[in-house]
Amino acid sequence: MKRIILFLLAIYAFSTLQAKDWAIIGDALENDTTYLGQDPSNSNVYKYVGEITTGEFKLWDGTDNYIPVCGMNDPMGQEIGMEAQAIEGQTGFGLKYVKDAQMYVITLVDGASPTIKVELADVFEHVYLIGGPVSTTGSNWQLSDARELKRDADNQFIFYYRGFLIYNNSGDEPGAFKFLSSNSSWETSFHPVGPANVLLSQASTMRVNGDDTKWELPADGSENGYYTIKLNTLEQTIEVLEFTPSNVAYPEKVYLTGDAMPCGWVNDYPEVMVATNIMEGKYQWIGNVSPGQFKFLKEKNSWLSCYVSTIENQIIGFGESYPVAFEYEYWNNGGNDFKFVFSESRECTISLDLASMSVVVTEGMISGVSDIGWQADDCKVKGYKGGIYVKCNDSSPKEITVYSIDGYELNKKRFVSEAKLEVQNGCYIVVVANLHNQVLKTVKLVL
Repeated sequence: MKRIILFLLAIYAFSTLQAKDWAIIGDALENDTTYLGQDPSNSNVYKYVGEITTGEFKLWDGTDNYIPVCGMNDPMGQEIGMEAQAIEGQTGFGLKYVKDAQMYVITLVDGASPTIKVELADVFEHVYLIGGPVSTTGSNWQLSDARELKRDADNQFIFYYRGFLIYNNSGDEPGAFKFLSSNSSWETSFHPVGPANVLLSQASTMRVNGDDTKWELPADGSENGYYTIKLNTLEQTIEVLEFTPSNVAYPEKVYLTGDAMPCGWVNDYPEVMVATNIMEGKYQWIGNVSPGQFKFLKEKNSWLSCYVSTIENQIIGFGESYPVAFEYEYWNNGGNDFKFVFSESRECTISLDLASMSVVVTEGMISGVSDIGWQADDCKVKGYKGGIYVKCNDSSPKEITVYSIDGYELNKKRFVSEAKLEVQNGCYIVVVANLHNQVLKTVKLVL
């Protein structure tokens, strides 16, 4: 069976009486017959997204073949009419100037006078959020502050932003933001449709480039909090999937550096701490430490924004809690750069709590499954040959995320009741959360 690169933008609206099994037949696609997906918001619109070739094709509605009207047969970049084929052997549609390895959108509009149009689809490798709520400077926006969105594993046109957005109370446009396709250029940007700024709570559609309008958080702080935002760059839509009010913004990740750490004193490749409960500012790292110093970094590639000890060369005792201080620029504002110290090599778990500004180090790494932090009894996680299995007693939607032991996200999947993820043998951190970002279970799993 030939390979089909097909991204359906929506499930088939099979419950709609007007729905047809529109399909593309012919040589323009690798498969002889490829069905179009029906748009759930408009039952007359059907779409195919994928690669095409220069071959001829026709449309089929389950009964008749359709060909172009009036001899116009190339729908590339233009909408042309089509009609049912009356005579065998009539010529179908033909595409010219098709680019290899590019994505295209074929849009069919059904009705009394059906039409078809083919357009080149812009595929963005990256999308970033930038603006006042994520700015780290007192004025103006800096590209270095741009936060990258996560691309959907199954649909290359969908991106997700998961993180805090809080009205900044300082700087340039403290509540406004937009999206970029690069963190090194302002050239391609995404904005709300229309001539004015739009509240994030009312976000629905977007456009590429044009007037420099933004999405906004209100100055009263009523929309401050943790967000999951979904962008569809093909459909040019934006949607707030989840919102949890909060006036405290915790970083997505916290980093470890020092000669006690496997990475050494670096800020470009530090050890990564996993957020076990980002709403409560809790992070963990599991690994081997050596005699020496360490501290925490809030941002990668920067020695600013450090979490340090309140006492110089604070020696760590296992199971003890130690206070942590935040220093933005300790050499400029009279703060300190006090380090924590390990006096011996050991396998351990480092737990950082930014709500209480404290750190606790516990000794050891245990093979198999070990619970970390607060857990829900109705979710079970276990390993099996070649993968990870999770089962929860209730049927509410949840999400399982698998991290490497050094904190890199490896896999993520939404599920109901149970799920399986294939992974190689190794040591992992597995986090199960509900769709409100509340962690239900966090385990260390050794396969």
